[in-house]
Amino acid sequence: MGLATRTLGRTGIKVTDVGMGCWAIGGASFRDGIPSGWSGTDIGQSLEAVRSAWDAGVTLFDTADAYGRGKSEVLLGMALHEHKPNAVVATKVGNSLAGPGQNFTEPYIRGCLDASLTRLEMSRVDLYQLHGPPVEAMTEELFDLMRALKDEGKVGAWGVSIGSIEEGERAIEGGAEIIQLVYNILQPDVGNAIYPLAEAKDVGIIVRVPLASGWLTGKYDENTVFPNEDHRSRRFGPEQVRQMANRVKLLDFLLEEADSLAEAAIRFTLMPSVVSTVIPGAKSPAQVAANVKASGRPLSDGAMQRIADVVAEF
Repeated sequence: MGLATRTLGRTGIKVTDVGMGCWAIGGASFRDGIPSGWSGTDIGQSLEAVRSAWDAGVTLFDTADAYGRGKSEVLLGMALHEHKPNAVVATKVGNSLAGPGQNFTEPYIRGCLDASLTRLEMSRVDLYQLHGPPVEAMTEELFDLMRALKDEGKVGAWGVSIGSIEEGERAIEGGAEIIQLVYNILQPDVGNAIYPLAEAKDVGIIVRVPLASGWLTGKYDENTVFPNEDHRSRRFGPEQVRQMANRVKLLDFLLEEADSLAEAAIRFTLMPSVVSTVIPGAKSPAQVAANVKASGRPLSDGAMQRIADVVAEF
């Protein structure tokens, strides 16, 4: 029995409700000396993670040219190999590989798309996403370019990976077919604001960071210190670590209806009907196996109410 499937908005593309996020398999990387990747990644394990995801029934794989400065795309292309015609591969563009900052000019995007296709060993990418453009960068000319890439056959559908409510609203207004956003038990605000508009416009939603950068796995506590090469080392200082650890402790009740906190957290992200898929990251086959257990299994009304009560206290 395979994983549950949903449709990516008006694109008509069918995807499994649990996909795979491939940022982590890019490993440790730096942009202008600042960590932009993940520690504890092994290339062999990364390849096996992707292969095991496919074997488990996962069909959507999300990466970006900036993940591992191209390494994630290379590994994904290698691991999927003969399965690529039947997989849904998504990648992103805009975070400059040449240095700090972003670049959403037409020459840069066209060059990056060709480079991504080379690394993935594909002639067409199923989903191409602008990688976190600010509102002012989302011009009509940029959206026209994305439509042109689709018309030219290099892109199956296009979307925008957003970080704020304003970015999501602008992307949907500009015609994006898919929006990727952060949505999890600890960070529900952007999703809650964007979902009604996305549903009205039949925009597909890809949920990223469902485990709140690992906090909703339950394996971190108030004594956690992230390695310097891990991007989380810059986001979670001692005070933020204590705050996150205390919040996660309030969610122990979820183990009453899930085998793990991570499973319950992923199931939470799939509760809104507008959500097409969620893309938890994985660095090993064991993590993949844990993630896919959430497919097709809604949380109870009681659990959802208790989550709402807890989050209201944050």
